[in-house]
Amino acid sequence: MSFAFLLFGRLRCISREMRRGRVTKAVVSQVFHLGVCVLAGVSFAPPGDAQPLGAGSPWVYALTEGSQLRADCPICDPVTAPVPMRGTFELSLNSQNPLFTEYAVENIAFTAGLTNGPTYKITGGGVYLLGGEVAVVQSLSLAVQIDNGTTSELCYLTNAMGPAGRSWPMLQAEVDQTNGTPIQQYHLDLNAAPLREIWFATGAPFVAGGWNPPTNAISAGDLLSMSGRVIRRNQQLTARLGIVPEVPDLGLKDVDVLPGGEIAFSIGQDVLSQTLGALHPGDLLSDQGRILRANSQLIAAFLPSPAPPAGAGLRGVQVMDSGETYFSVQTNFYSKKLGLEIQTGDVLSDSGTIVRSASQLLAAFSPANPTADYGLTAFCVWPGGEIWFATTQGFYDSASNFYAPGDLLSDNGYVVYRNPELVSAFAGPGAAPGLGLNALFVVSDVTPLNGPAQLSMPQRASQPPASLTFQWQGGGRVFQLERAAGLAEPFLPASPMDTIGSFTDAGILDAQGQALYRVHQW
Repeated sequence: MSFAFLLFGRLRCISREMRRGRVTKAVVSQVFHLGVCVLAGVSFAPPGDAQPLGAGSPWVYALTEGSQLRADCPICDPVTAPVPMRGTFELSLNSQNPLFTEYAVENIAFTAGLTNGPTYKITGGGVYLLGGEVAVVQSLSLAVQIDNGTTSELCYLTNAMGPAGRSWPMLQAEVDQTNGTPIQQYHLDLNAAPLREIWFATGAPFVAGGWNPPTNAISAGDLLSMSGRVIRRNQQLTARLGIVPEVPDLGLKDVDVLPGGEIAFSIGQDVLSQTLGALHPGDLLSDQGRILRANSQLIAAFLPSPAPPAGAGLRGVQVMDSGETYFSVQTNFYSKKLGLEIQTGDVLSDSGTIVRSASQLLAAFSPANPTADYGLTAFCVWPGGEIWFATTQGFYDSASNFYAPGDLLSDNGYVVYRNPELVSAFAGPGAAPGLGLNALFVVSDVTPLNGPAQLSMPQRASQPPASLTFQWQGGGRVFQLERAAGLAEPFLPASPMDTIGSFTDAGILDAQGQALYRVHQW
């Protein structure tokens, strides 16, 4: 993580080297203006690929598909059916030795239940142990308060040391209550990933339930957040491409966010730009108004034969830290270099290699038709190598389980989120399936950073009155301004997570006498 700190409201400046977590650099500058003191340039060393997180730098985890609570009655029969559970927790480093790493599980905030049944609220913390001499093993011990709407009980849950359910940094564990009674004993199944938000686009437009028209109309070209926000309307993404007259919606086939907050994407139709010339589906564009890579450049290293006249299209994309671009295509083509047919379900590299074939992505699911190409609409490659993805077509596995188009899957063989859950914050619980998934970006603490954030002196803003406007630059992809009421108070979000390097804190000069700010980046 990387932070910049700012304190206003007192005509004095606190200047000191901040040693927090794995701090590698601290550069402090003092500016006195309107009682403002700016401290900037604090850099935290990012974790390496699939490495344990550093001391003092907690990661936020979110529960994923399959997480559930079961309230059993040991003397009763039959066993109580489990109910789905969602929520977040934080994981931070406690200690480390050559064999094991111990993490603190903190700030658990889970909710479990069904619409017509009791709702459970779970809060608390615990300890997670991961390591082993030969195989990777784990154990989890929790002390949580479980409130079922009628009673609230302190419950201790744990499991025996056993194989890790998923590859780090993903977590999967089952814990049983050790202080239960003959008539009540809780059991928790935890599936979790280190993520703050998931950004995506759907394959079809829909109307957001509970929103007022016309803003309730969501297009297939809008970039959305699973939290229920519109990150960018399609017109905002394309506004600087020089398209005249302005086109209401050009679609959105993929997306990635580059260091500095630049959004890379492709459109769904041909269009003429007065500044860039002809733009085609499959060209990798930027919300900054430039062409990052033409589609013909992306596939050139494969030596396509014959070369697709209009390119092969683009469905998923991710620009790696090395500059190498991973992508998937909309139409098959023959690679003269590799001597085989490139499929729409393959993850490709612009170096002319197949990163993961369609059959490799789906192998852990044991599809009923293992040779079929189900396509690939979006993907995310994690630092440890695990790939999250969504297919163009639905498919059955060998046990007749169905995976719908737009379900977010892992190449390790599990469902991350079903498609209706991804859009549930917009359309409400039980949203109709079939919207698909056309773009994917995961905001995670695991993502390495490229330099600290530099926060400029805030400026008074007259609209809204008594406001301050903050501006910053940083090597992160996503930013959030955070605010604390004092040195001993917790930092809370002042702005939503976004790629923009500015935010106006409305009315803050009248709302409180002092505040401490920092820019958090991912």
